[in-house]
Amino acid sequence: MPPLLPTFPMTVYYGNERVFNGREFKACDVDIAPRVFIGGGPSELYTLIMIDPDAPDPSDPCLKQVVSCVTMFIICLLTLKQCVVFRIVINIRGGTSHSQGTEVVPYEASSPEVGIHRNIFVLYKQQSQLDNIETLASRFCFNIRAFATENNLGNPVRVTYFNMRQTNKRKRGE
Repeated sequence: MPPLLPTFPMTVYYGNERVFNGREFKACDVDIAPRVFIGGGPSELYTLIMIDPDAPDPSDPCLKQVVSCVTMFIICLLTLKQCVVFRIVINIRGGTSHSQGTEVVPYEASSPEVGIHRNIFVLYKQQSQLDNIETLASRFCFNIRAFATENNLGNPVRVTYFNMRQTNKRKRGE
């Protein structure tokens, strides 16, 4: 595995609240799409993927290891088989925000029914512009490793995550 770049600049905000690894948010805090700012140069392109590897239930998640180290997250992401995807944005120019890219899976707020879930932002540096991304049949059973391989994304350059729990029961769409 190539050296990890844990200091690659990427910042994520929900409202005015910055996402730090391991920080906890409530479901009501993430209803509106986050703002994501990415470093790099204007000639570089990036793909941002937001996933929940603990769906549908943290007691039987797709990704079974609890990890807090970014390097371990990268290793686990490389072996991840299925998860729920909440957003995919491609062709983001370096030094800009996700809003400058092409959203191929629109943001959908995470809404865990049970337990604490990790919501992970995974950033890949693209080798070239992506033009022919297949439409996902479902947000569920998303295979991030296969997606990265199919689109020649290589290993992630940055991973940031937060923990979330449902504090008040609500139905999706409310």
